[in-house]
Amino acid sequence: MSAMLEVSAVSKVYDARRGVIQALLPTSFRVDRGEFVSLLGPSGCGKSTALHIVAGLEEPTSGEVRLDGAAVTGPDADRGMVFQSYTLFPWLDVLDNACFSTRLRKNSGNASGRKARAEALLELMGLKDFRRAYPRELSGGMKQRVAIVRALANEPKVLLMDEPFGALDAQTREEMQDLTLLLQSREKTTTLFVTHDIEEALYLSTRVLVFSPRPGRVIEDLTVPFGPPGGRSDSLKLSPEFMELKRNLFTLLHPGKSATGRREALLESLSATAD
Repeated sequence: MSAMLEVSAVSKVYDARRGVIQALLPTSFRVDRGEFVSLLGPSGCGKSTALHIVAGLEEPTSGEVRLDGAAVTGPDADRGMVFQSYTLFPWLDVLDNACFSTRLRKNSGNASGRKARAEALLELMGLKDFRRAYPRELSGGMKQRVAIVRALANEPKVLLMDEPFGALDAQTREEMQDLTLLLQSREKTTTLFVTHDIEEALYLSTRVLVFSPRPGRVIEDLTVPFGPPGGRSDSLKLSPEFMELKRNLFTLLHPGKSATGRREALLESLSATAD
């Protein structure tokens, strides 16, 4: 049986002033309907490049992406995108921002139905009382909640999230993670999620695809063994099983280094630079 999303031998090479840069080695993976799959790896490893190729925002140098059997050749309403920056329209209020993406889908039904879905999602995300506020009146976490609602209001086949919580403080980030789990349990949306945070990837995902440093490629495809993400809670992060898996992923990403050793190596590097 074919997967909903198939990435087949996709690579990316950029021509830069300093020469050719291989951002992504030929990479293949599949995502089944309803899965939440994280692309995990260090900064610059090509995970965001892979996501942007799936979104149709960049063309692959080689390989192809198929969604429900159809080749991806550019952006389309069947893929909802959430960026790290909030990308809201400052002249539109929260509800109008949330409804904006529904204009992109052909034959998307009547306007009242689309608005009702957006309002229901805003209520689920705790924004019912802010639907007529403007982006300048919202906190960073609230803006990102609106951006997620906007992507979901269009009922995409796949939700693509590019480090969406990276700009948030630690407490707000944890709140957004729990809201994401709530959305997963209610919407069952197929999601591809980019992060460099090991704990975040394990907490949210059904699978984690681990990328090597640049030029990136998938070096591990890990099924997360903690049951459906929608039933998880913060206490999971303190369990011995979670901590052990987190250590294993850290070792995979940073072979031969403990967390302490990595900090010491960084301090030595900074000291040498200062000298």
